[in-house]
Parts: sequence; structure tokens; C-alpha cells
Amino acid sequence: MISITKQVLKTRPSIRSYATTVTTASPKKVGAFRGIFIGFLTGVTVTGGASYYYLFDEYKNANSVIVTDVVALQNSIAALEKHVKSLEEKK
Repeated sequence: MISITKQVLKTRPSIRSYATTVTTASPKKVGAFRGIFIGFLTGVTVTGGASYYYLFDEYKNANSVIVTDVVALQNSIAALEKHVKSLEEKK
């Protein structure tokens, strides 16, 4: 087997051992973990902001409905008190 390898190497043309192109340093690549981490933080931030504004809007709407109901209740109580006073005066 060694003799066959020597014969193949003798008959094969010589292989050049130098490069014809200039090799430059490749730019630093962003690692997969770093990319996933930045993407995750971006997604959480955007989702959190959108959720905050949605919940704040729902809170304002619910609060305004409650305030409207309280005002309506105060008006009906005031009307009821007037009616009771007028009934007491008629007696």
C-alpha cells in the first residue's frame, strides 16, 4: 500500500502551496445567543408598551363609566330626597 501511494504522489503534478487571493479579516459576526437576546428584549419591550397603553385606555374608560354612574346615583338620591321632603311637607 505504501508503494502505491508513493507512485501516485510521483505521477501527480505538484500542488501549489500559496494563495492567489489576499485574505482579509472577516467582520465580527453577531453570535446567535446575542441576536436572540436582543430580539427577545425588543419584542418584550414593544409588547409591554402596547399592553401598557391598552390597559391604561381600558382603565380610563372603566373609570369614566364608574364616575358617570356615581354622578347619576347622586342625582337620583337628590331627586329622591326632594320628593320625600315634599311628601313630608304635605302631611
